[in-house]
Amino acid sequence: LVEVIYPKTMGNIFCVMQALEELVRKNALYYDIMCFEWRWTVDKVELANQVSADVVETIKDKIKGLSADIQRLLSVMAFIPQSVGVPVLKELLMNDEDNSLDENKIAALLKEASEDGMLMWSTESRNYVFSHDRIREASREYVVEEDRDKMLLHMADVLQRLGKGSKMEWCLYTAVDLLNSLPPDKVDVADLIKLNLRVSKMAKSRGSPEKENMLLRESLELLQPFKWNDYDQSLEVYNAVIASECSLGNGDSMSTAIDEVLDHAKSLQDKFSAYFAMVQHLRVSKDYRTAAHEGVKVLNMYSYNIPLQPTKADLIREKMKLRLAFKSRSYASLLKLPIIEDPIFELFNQVCWDALFSGQPRLLMVVAWTAIRRAIEKGVERLLPHILVALGTLLGKKGNVKAANEIGNVARTLSENFRDNKADYSQTRFANYAGIIFYLQSFRSGVDILHQCYKDLRFVGRFEPALGSQLNYIYAYFAAGYQMGTIFESKLLVVDEFCKSIDKSGFAASFQIHRQFAMNLRQRSDHPMMLNGPAFQQDTALANTSGQARKMMLRDASIFRLELAFIFNNSECMAEMLEILSGYPFEDQVISRFHIRACFMGLAAFSLAEKNYHAIGNKCLKYFRRMKKLGSTNAPPAYFFIAALKKPTKKAFTAAIDSCREASMPHLEAMARERYAMFLLTRNELELANSCLTSAYWLYFDWGAHGKSLSLAREYPFLKTVKRAKGTGTGSHVSSRSGTATATAKSVVSGNGSVQNSGGIYKRQGTFNYNSTLSSRELIKKRR
Repeated sequence: LVEVIYPKTMGNIFCVMQALEELVRKNALYYDIMCFEWRWTVDKVELANQVSADVVETIKDKIKGLSADIQRLLSVMAFIPQSVGVPVLKELLMNDEDNSLDENKIAALLKEASEDGMLMWSTESRNYVFSHDRIREASREYVVEEDRDKMLLHMADVLQRLGKGSKMEWCLYTAVDLLNSLPPDKVDVADLIKLNLRVSKMAKSRGSPEKENMLLRESLELLQPFKWNDYDQSLEVYNAVIASECSLGNGDSMSTAIDEVLDHAKSLQDKFSAYFAMVQHLRVSKDYRTAAHEGVKVLNMYSYNIPLQPTKADLIREKMKLRLAFKSRSYASLLKLPIIEDPIFELFNQVCWDALFSGQPRLLMVVAWTAIRRAIEKGVERLLPHILVALGTLLGKKGNVKAANEIGNVARTLSENFRDNKADYSQTRFANYAGIIFYLQSFRSGVDILHQCYKDLRFVGRFEPALGSQLNYIYAYFAAGYQMGTIFESKLLVVDEFCKSIDKSGFAASFQIHRQFAMNLRQRSDHPMMLNGPAFQQDTALANTSGQARKMMLRDASIFRLELAFIFNNSECMAEMLEILSGYPFEDQVISRFHIRACFMGLAAFSLAEKNYHAIGNKCLKYFRRMKKLGSTNAPPAYFFIAALKKPTKKAFTAAIDSCREASMPHLEAMARERYAMFLLTRNELELANSCLTSAYWLYFDWGAHGKSLSLAREYPFLKTVKRAKGTGTGSHVSSRSGTATATAKSVVSGNGSVQNSGGIYKRQGTFNYNSTLSSRELIKKRR
């Protein structure tokens, strides 16, 4: 029996069971109740002839032996991709021959089919499903072609009637797939094209661009025999195909559709989607300059007179036009304008961002101002907030933070009107936080928002903006000093793998740098300043990259290597990284990344003995001083810390530590306390120095920089015996068995540098003691 069954089933358990059941049905195999064993009465050759080599044929033979109602039930279920309940099956099994089944009868048939091994009960869906995909395949093939076409038409009609409401949308997806599987002469082609367009829009809104593209290609194929006979329908199909192919990066298919539209469209407005897609496609090769110029050429077809390379005179003229349009009102007046739909704003938005990315500030301002004037004239369109964010980002980069913040706040309020459009709303929100809002608001306020934008943009299929949002989330996470660890590294790994799956190697390299940085801080290493580890190999990555991508990768890697060099106090590496980073423009549209870069360039410059680096430090100090005066909540810790390293005094370090604590930046507080301790050791104030080192040790530990904590303990052996009281965080009672250092439960560094404990007399009404574990501040009340 084994010699007969195994060659035809190769040991597959499902196939073996079907083969044995086939032999039983043909009476070639039976169970002997006298001997309690299976027996066969034919020889090996005849036994082999009784077993089909195709398991599908075996199952079809089994289906023949079932009742007609079960056969009909299985055939209907085979063409439904998911499990369905009895009420839906009742509608699908209804036909014109008046042999419909009631729900009780259908439930009984389902149970009987389950007993025959064709179906099984799914606890997940709470419905019956096929026991195996081969059974579904056999049930499909069991229906003859003529009956099949008639059955599918009936099923599609029923499913379209049932497909109402979000819970029953699957009915429309199934109906359109059934109709697309039929020959064109069996269906109403015009109605099927409409259904494909309708369901493709649903697929797009549900974050399934591949399904949308498949349905649109079906529509295009159906349209070919009589394309452009129905002008409106043909234009709608081709425009939808152009947008879909462009979003998926299918340049050849998109170009063919664009040529078709440009050859047959009757007006400039009808050709807009084709022109817009041509501009969008240029961004695939990152040729933002050309894309911006081609976009301006299209805009000029609409009677605009935008110069490709605006002069200063052009800028002054356009600015005057904008002032006249505003009539002495502010940007806030845009909030009172009516909401409209205007496709040309898509092109305005595209050109603005292309101009920003390609370094054409004058062109960006002229195009943005033109878009704003159109909005004042006609009304606010959904992409106007995104255009405002591009303008505000540029103004922020040029140093006009006040104007940028005003525009960013207006854009944030305007975008709330379009919250239902998840894609545009999330993209505007992410760009606003990344390029404007973080100038004055804390990084902590936007971390969760950026992560949510990443999830929303990824869901709707906008992968590149989604990864941009996640990148800004990571930078803000680092700048805020949130806790790192293995869970955080796992999140970075997941995003890294997603980047690889969609062939975004540039983004993948950035996330790899971040993960290696976190690992270097967490783990013990002899060379923690080198980004060469399991997550990222800098030398290899740079060798395999060229052009602008290599330049950006080197910048990102150098920023984090500089931070590591400062943390581990490696002068040689700090000097090397300063030389590299000073070659890049002192600006960045990603505020959180620039904050990290400027902060550690300033800190490193004044940590080095060579005075030729002090110019860099003064430049950074000037930037943070200006941001502090403007009201930035992120700037004071960096400003006071850099100032303390420039002119080290007890008062300067105390101001830096207090500022870091108040801004909830434990990583900078740890570094400031460590540097303060080093300063105190030069003045031979051992007790206060040891207290600061102890606090820095635990702050590093809570931040997740365990490797740095171990390094400190090696450098200052008394830290190996320091213990922390249970239930308390950094700044709590710590003690040393050797008695080298003691820090009391609520010790704080006073204004004159002395340590005052909970048993002493406080000269001030109260002060704040930062608890990095509980992420809170504890007010120490006045005592006598």
